[in-house]
Amino acid sequence: MVNDRMLDINYDCSGPTFISLAKKIEISNTIFFDKTYELEIARLQDGINILYSMTSRFTWLLGNPIGADLNQANTVIFSAIHKNLIALYSCVKLTRLGLYGPARSTLRHIFEALLIAKFFSVSNDITIYEKWKEGGVIYLKNGILKKISHPNIDAIDEFWGLMSEYSHATIYAQQAALNVQVEPDEVPLNLVYLNVMLDCLYHLVNRHFITPSMSYYANKYVKGPNTLPALRKKMRLILKETRAPLLPRPRQIISSYNATWKLNP
Repeated sequence: MVNDRMLDINYDCSGPTFISLAKKIEISNTIFFDKTYELEIARLQDGINILYSMTSRFTWLLGNPIGADLNQANTVIFSAIHKNLIALYSCVKLTRLGLYGPARSTLRHIFEALLIAKFFSVSNDITIYEKWKEGGVIYLKNGILKKISHPNIDAIDEFWGLMSEYSHATIYAQQAALNVQVEPDEVPLNLVYLNVMLDCLYHLVNRHFITPSMSYYANKYVKGPNTLPALRKKMRLILKETRAPLLPRPRQIISSYNATWKLNP
């Protein structure tokens, strides 16, 4: 903890306005963040760029009359990839500004989209798919999580509960201080969450979006060298570095998501 007199929102009638004070704190947060978490932010940004490049190699095949075989849930999967790239970028930016609390609401949406996309990839549940297509709410616990028989998803279930606490108006939601040094554990916690999301999104892109048929047509018609092996190699190196400091529970979330899912009949 820092001294209470350190710059933060202080409700001083004679002091600066809220907006001017917040902007000043944001500048201080950014300087602190860039100095303290330079490597972590570089890995996240590199990872986002790699996932964008991997996806870009194949997006021309979506709806193309060439007739590549796509994943049965391609619409849901590509929606999750596209929106989650934007959302990950937003969360990194918010966290860098010190707005780790608002970022967590978006992290919940990222995780929800990842789970829904993978479920549709391995499921033939037309009812839930029609609900998603019509913009309906899918209740994750009953609609998806309870239908997974393998692997053990206790870590995912627990993490989903934690993300829900952040997104609803509980005592755990948002943040009480703008200066990140007042609560020094919160930014590192967001970086753990972001690394988990990045890891899972790579799995969704690499194992569920890219099909053998798409790889065949991309290799045949995309001009220039096949960049996919190099991108995969670089991404694996990044994930090796981001996984190294993780505690067992975040590792279990990743391994459970990346495992082969089996569903109850």
